[in-house]
This record gives sequence, structure tokens and C-alpha cells, in this order.
Amino acid sequence: MEFEGRSRIHAHLDIAPLIDIVFLLLVFFMLTSTFLVPEAIELDLPESSSASASEATPITVSLDQRGRLTLNGELIELDELRMAIEPLLREDANTAITLKSDARTEVQQLLRVMDEIRAAGGKNIALATTQRRQ
Repeated sequence: MEFEGRSRIHAHLDIAPLIDIVFLLLVFFMLTSTFLVPEAIELDLPESSSASASEATPITVSLDQRGRLTLNGELIELDELRMAIEPLLREDANTAITLKSDARTEVQQLLRVMDEIRAAGGKNIALATTQRRQ
């Protein structure tokens, strides 16, 4: 005797729950993962009541209190600064260069950095400050 029910059974796999689980795992790993924080130096910029906002410049030199230098976020030594800036200024010598210096940096150190920038051909140097709170 043959039953009709057996011939109608079709084996098929429903993948909707599998997709739900994959998305839940994706969300879980995205929320629990840690991202690499780019290495940067912390600056406490000097305050100025006459500061005005300006556009972002393509070249940024940062100097922290301990004398560490960065050029566009990359750590660099003072002796290498001139050689690193020269290629950036080849196209346009009037390219603005933003110099961010910590408020507690020695003036002599700041002047050395400015001299290296000028020796590389930089003519348009802007010192970054923060607006003084009143």
C-alpha cells in the first residue's frame, strides 16, 4: 500500500534564519571590536581674543610641549622637517602652513620650527590658537 503523503514531502532549506544570525553576528562584532586610535600628540593651543577662523590648510605642523613634531599627523624629527616640506611646497610656494604649538612650548623651540619651515620655502605660516572664553 502506498501513501500519498510520502511522495509530497520535498526537502528544502529555509535560509532566512541563517541570514538573521549572520547579521546579528556582524552587528555584535562591530559593536564589540576596538578600533586603532591613530597616534597623535595632544596639544593645548594658546588662547587669543583676536583669533579668527580660517580654512583648513593642506600642510599642518604640530609641536607639543616636549618638542615632538608631526607633519600632517606623522611623527618627524626637526632635522627632517625641511626635506619633508620642500616637496609639498614645490607646486605653490604660497601654500598656507598651519603651525599648531602647545601653549606651554618654549618660544625658542617654536622659532626653530618656524625657521625650518621658512628655509624649506614656506612663506605663509599661520599659528593656530583657540578662541578665548569670556
